[in-house]
Parts: sequence; C-alpha cells; structure tokens
Amino acid sequence: MNNEFSFRRVQLLLRKNFKENGRRYLLMFIAGFGIIFLIYGLLIVGSFHNMFPSGDRKMLFTIGIFLGGTLFSASFYSFFKSQPKTIQFILLPATTGEKLLISFVLTQFVYIIVFLISFTSIDWLMCTIYNEFVSIPKWIVEQEKHYYKAMYLFNSNTVLIKEILIMYFITTSIAHLGSLSFINNAYVKTVILFILTVVALIFLNNKMLDLMIPEPIMPRGQYFTVSFSIGDKHQPTGIVKLPNLWFTIIAWFLPIFLYISCWTMSYFKIKEKQI
Repeated sequence: MNNEFSFRRVQLLLRKNFKENGRRYLLMFIAGFGIIFLIYGLLIVGSFHNMFPSGDRKMLFTIGIFLGGTLFSASFYSFFKSQPKTIQFILLPATTGEKLLISFVLTQFVYIIVFLISFTSIDWLMCTIYNEFVSIPKWIVEQEKHYYKAMYLFNSNTVLIKEILIMYFITTSIAHLGSLSFINNAYVKTVILFILTVVALIFLNNKMLDLMIPEPIMPRGQYFTVSFSIGDKHQPTGIVKLPNLWFTIIAWFLPIFLYISCWTMSYFKIKEKQI
C-alpha cells in the first residue's frame, strides 16, 4: 500500500463508513431530533400564557449539543469490542492519518452541522408558533414586553453560542480520545476521568495561590483565574487583576493546546493499534 496521504482513499473510507453505519446514524438522528422536538414543543405549549422560555431553550440546546456530540464521539470506536471488526479496521489499506480524518470529519463537522440545522429548524418553527398564538397581556409594562416576543436562538446571544461551540469541539475531542483509550464503557470512564481532572486542577490552582499568597484570597474568573481579592471576601484589603495579555493568551492557548493534544494522542493511539 502507498503510505502517502490520499484523498481518494479518504472518500472510499467515508463511503464505507456510511454504508456500514448509515442506519445507525439515521436512527440516532431521528431519536435526537424527536426528543428535542418533543421537549421544545412541551415548553412552548406550557408557555402559551406566559413569557417565552428562552432560558429553557438555551439549556435544551446546550444539553443536546454536548450530550449528543460526546456520546457520538465516545461510541465512534465501539467496534473495538469485536475482535473481527478490530482486525478488519487494522488491516484496512489506509494510513493512520486517513483513518483519523474520517472520525475527525464525522465528529467535528458532520454532527455539528446536522445538529445546528436541525435545532435551527425546530427553533424557527417553535418561535413562529409562539409569536402567532401568544399575545402580550395588556397589563405588561413596556419594559417587559420583549419577554413575550420569541427571538431566534442565534439572534439572542451570539457570545454564548460561540462559547458553547468552542466547548463542544474540546469535549468531543476528549470523548473521541476516550473511545480509543477505553474499550468498554468508554463514555462513563471518560466522563469520570474528566471530572476528576477538572476537580484536581481547581484544587491545585487554589493551593498554588495559597502558597504564593499567605493571606486569604478569593479567585475570580469564568474558566480560569483572571483576578483575585485579598483578605475577607466581604471586606477585601485589595484586588489583584491579571494583565489583559494574560487573559488573551490563556483564552486562546488553553483551548487550542487541549484540542491539538487530544487529536495528536488519538493519532498515536490508532497508530499503536496498527503496530
């Protein structure tokens, strides 16, 4: 076999993957679409005499994209449970990069595109139904009337959507690595390991700050420490803010480093199985 990368072989592998798993993908799509449609529909029906459930919609979107995406990624190599299928995968006349690219395309592009199109379609339908059948009560003050107007999700909070998408790519890359690292119960084991790692990092972060500054401190930040107050949290003696350059570097460096690391380790995991 020619060990040089070939897009022709990638196309053949994609066709083979859809031929073997197309029915499973279709059932997963129907199930996911049906669950989101049903839950969203119940939220709208329950809100016919109330304000639009924008908070519940964001929660539904977040759970759907993370739970569905990580489950799909973590089950991608579930065929490793079967020795014949494992041997067939190893003996496929394709390079490690070509095999990895198939999972990369399906988990990082195909799933997210299908999910976004599906959720956007459902969201458009539900917002249209709500705006058509729900009228603003006369006793509602002008400042609160916008709560009774359904706005499409991607027009309501673009910053939140961007953060969710970034977290999606990171969590699915971790789940994908977990599917290569664990043969049985890959999703459960990956989630447990991820939670323990995050808890350990938070604990070590606070311990390091305690060692650096002997006084009581209160770290602040959404994903990582960007500032901390010194002294009692109700009456701090001072607040230390880290430079803006720190925030910019960490905000870009951490996600990119973690993402590249997961896919690099996935590459060597597949290569290790082929040796």
